[in-house]
Amino acid sequence: MSFYVRATLTYIVFYLYIRIWICRLLVDNPKIKRGVLVATDLMTLVMPITVFYQDHLPYLLKIFMQGAGYSWTAIIACMVPVGLCFEPIRWGIKILGNGIRVPRLKIFGVLCLISIAMTVGGYINATSPVIKEIEFDFSNGRNDAKEYRMVMFSDLHAGKLMTRDRVGSIVNIVNSLNPDVVFMVGDVLDDHDSELTGAVEELARIKAPLGKYAVLGNHEYYLGNGWSQRMLEGQGIQILVDKSVVIDSRFLLVGRDDFAALQFRGRRYALDNVIPKDNKFPVIVLDHTPHQLEEAEQNNIALQLSGHTHNGQLFPFNLVVERIYEVAFGQYQKGDTLYYVSCGVGFWGPPLRTTSRPEVVLMKVKI
Repeated sequence: MSFYVRATLTYIVFYLYIRIWICRLLVDNPKIKRGVLVATDLMTLVMPITVFYQDHLPYLLKIFMQGAGYSWTAIIACMVPVGLCFEPIRWGIKILGNGIRVPRLKIFGVLCLISIAMTVGGYINATSPVIKEIEFDFSNGRNDAKEYRMVMFSDLHAGKLMTRDRVGSIVNIVNSLNPDVVFMVGDVLDDHDSELTGAVEELARIKAPLGKYAVLGNHEYYLGNGWSQRMLEGQGIQILVDKSVVIDSRFLLVGRDDFAALQFRGRRYALDNVIPKDNKFPVIVLDHTPHQLEEAEQNNIALQLSGHTHNGQLFPFNLVVERIYEVAFGQYQKGDTLYYVSCGVGFWGPPLRTTSRPEVVLMKVKI
């Protein structure tokens, strides 16, 4: 069974649970219930249609349906945990609450207002990136130390919903920071429409005298790592796949292959096989997925930059990723190694964010 089939079946099961709650809350209002169920049933069909029949839809209709379908999917996904949390209360009222009048229609209205606020606010938040500034000092007190302006971003997900205009606005932010070097830490591309719309071409406008570098994320593998790498290299971006390069004779930049390589290529080199044995420079590692952090610590890495988690993107999924990863968002230290995990500058799936602001990270690094 393919991933899309499994995901669709899960999505339908989630919706059926929400549908039960709609019936419960509107049991005293049959006309309203009928209209709501028809509307939500139709909305629920939108996402599978755009997934399985996208090649048969006019492009603009496909974009509209995908945005609406993903947003409805997000509402379902966020409301299911809410419903599960209220199940014990519902059963308690049912067993012990004789005579308690539950204002079902008002509760339904409040849930609708929450859904609207999440959709509108989440969209505004997802399309309003901020600049995050952090400083690192790896100079060890050297008198000839230099400070570099390093700009990083991850999880751009350029494609259907992350359009050319949106990618272009992020490129403008990057260039406004006057970076010496730019790092793109995986999941730069989301689908093949990034080529069709010209969104990927916007990356060619990034200006950085010491170069712009990227590593592959899991989504680049889903698209075909050969296609993704070719697209990115066509914009003047150097792809580091378990490779290293010395920058300005000051530091070693190492790009890791993503853990998705284990599934698609069957291998991912150990970090100590990527770092030159005679290296004498501080090492900065780009590794899309913040997994097995101890490997960087054991190899005396100065700084590791990661993304992938989106900080959950939508509440309460930030609580889930916090349980999966040692650090899901922000700055962290393990031994003498520093880590920064970005929540990403784009979005995956619904064009909504409720757990954090999308970010472009400006690092002032003294080496």
